[in-house]
Amino acid sequence: MKLSFSEIKRLLPIAKRRVAATIVQWVQRMLSDEKIIRNVYKTDSPRRVLLCHLPEAFANKVQPKHHSNLTECCVIARCFHRLGYCVDCTSRAKTGIDYSGYDIVMGINGNAFFNSISPDASVRPLRIFYSVGAETCFNYRMTALRNRDFYNRHGRWLLASNRYMPGDARNYYEANFADAVICLGDEYVLGKFIEEDSRIDKFKLLPAFYFPVAKPDEKKDFSLCRRNILWFGSSGMLHKGLDIAIDFALSHPQFTLHVCGGSRQESDFWHYYQPKIKGVSNIVMHGFVDIESKRFASILEMCGILLNPSISEGCAVSVLNVLGNGALLPICSSATGVDFGDAGIRVEEVSYEAFEQALLLADAMPVEEFAQKAWDAHRYVHDNCSLEQFEERMCGFIQDIIGENKNKE
Repeated sequence: MKLSFSEIKRLLPIAKRRVAATIVQWVQRMLSDEKIIRNVYKTDSPRRVLLCHLPEAFANKVQPKHHSNLTECCVIARCFHRLGYCVDCTSRAKTGIDYSGYDIVMGINGNAFFNSISPDASVRPLRIFYSVGAETCFNYRMTALRNRDFYNRHGRWLLASNRYMPGDARNYYEANFADAVICLGDEYVLGKFIEEDSRIDKFKLLPAFYFPVAKPDEKKDFSLCRRNILWFGSSGMLHKGLDIAIDFALSHPQFTLHVCGGSRQESDFWHYYQPKIKGVSNIVMHGFVDIESKRFASILEMCGILLNPSISEGCAVSVLNVLGNGALLPICSSATGVDFGDAGIRVEEVSYEAFEQALLLADAMPVEEFAQKAWDAHRYVHDNCSLEQFEERMCGFIQDIIGENKNKE
């Protein structure tokens, strides 16, 4: 199929960004290939584990709260330390690792984890995959549908505003290569893994955690804030459904949309939406908001609804951070990986029509019911998603996995 000059001209910026991103990723991998922190806790235990995650997590005693991944890495390392293991940590390594010295290899996807698979039968560490995202085939399927949905509604492609799995094709089946999987999320997320790998006994389901940084006002007036909608996210703005949030606010000016985050690097997205939202009073762009700031707490008090139309997550920590620190009624896709039960509105299909219907349903609720759901959602996160609970569950799962696999030997 031949492309016209206008089509080539339109696709050229996307191709240039893809090439630039590939070069940056390649340089990062080359610089970090041999990066390994040995014996994080300086123990003399003969039992050793290789944690394929983020060595930079151990650079500071206090982890930043802009993302949960550094804290997660430290938690996993502490769990192994508590169980009497010497912990090494590496990230994206390709070569130079002697896996024969490790009893366990645990980590997220990447070459350091995959390369522990050896044709040498004597090199058989226990391999634990830590899944922080959705099942990969499901993610790609939903990405294709989301891209097509936006094209059908708006007559253009915004491919750079979705999320794709880079690197080795084995990333599609990372869970299948592992002896055990610790999976962030809820039963919906786990179900997508089981569709691809029916060995349910190898999976452990783990809720994520939030950072407690604010306390909601017990006298919050939902009659005033119920039509203020919060979208709180980062890159991959089609993936996270920001287009759905903006389209709703443009069609329903009685609502006010507050947008926190959103990557400015996705220029095609903003090239399309900036003219539409310029001068629109009911769409407020807050930019990046530090969750430890007073502004974050103020926005949570201002808003009555948390909107998250994500197509694919493990467990959306952004949702937990908002609801753990504020009282908002969650209107979220099932794919966010958080099941609030009756405390929120769960949307199965990620489409404009489905979320418009959910938002109008919330608007028709009596204010007392609306407030009850918002407070129930807050209490659910506060009571079930603390960092301390996350660490105890993680340690228990690791201990169980080690015991279960010893029994198989």
